[in-house]
Amino acid sequence: MVKQYNFDNSIGYKVYRTSRAFQKAFDLELRKNLSLTLSQWRLINILISFNGITQKEIADKLELEAPSLIPMIDKLQSLELVERRPDPKDRRINRIYLTKKAESLYESMHECGLSIIKSATKGIDQDQLNIVTKYLDMIVYNLINIYNLDKFNQEQITTSTTVYKKSKKF
Repeated sequence: MVKQYNFDNSIGYKVYRTSRAFQKAFDLELRKNLSLTLSQWRLINILISFNGITQKEIADKLELEAPSLIPMIDKLQSLELVERRPDPKDRRINRIYLTKKAESLYESMHECGLSIIKSATKGIDQDQLNIVTKYLDMIVYNLINIYNLDKFNQEQITTSTTVYKKSKKF
C-alpha cells in the first residue's frame, strides 16, 4: 500500500506558495506605484549592490540566460533607469550602470516592499514574526549547508538592505 503524502500541507509547498504570493503582490505594487515590474526591480536591486557589472554577471545573479536579459535592459535603458557603457579593457563587453533617475526611485521601491510586508503580516504580532523568521533562516541555512547551495541570493538581499539602511542612497 502506498502511503499518501499531503503535499498541500508540506512546509516546502507552503513556503513556495507564500513566496509566490509575495512576488505577485510586490509586482502589482511596483506596477501600480512605479510602473516597474518585479523583474525590472530585481535587476535594479542587483545594480544597487553591484553597479557596473556586465550583462553576463547580472544574468548569473538572476539565474537567467544572458540573451534573455537584453529586452529587459533595453526597456530600462529606454526608461532612462540604466545605461550601458563599454568596458574600458574590452570594448566588446558592456557594463550596466544605474542612472540618477533609478537612484531616485529606490526609496519608493523600498516603500512598496514595506507596504507588502505590512499587508502580509496583518494580525501577526512581532514576537510571532520573529519566531517565523528564525525558523525560516534555519531552513535556509540547513539547505545551503546540506546541499552546498550558492549563497549569493541571501548575500545580495542582505547587502542591498544594508546599503539602504546605512546610507539611504547608493
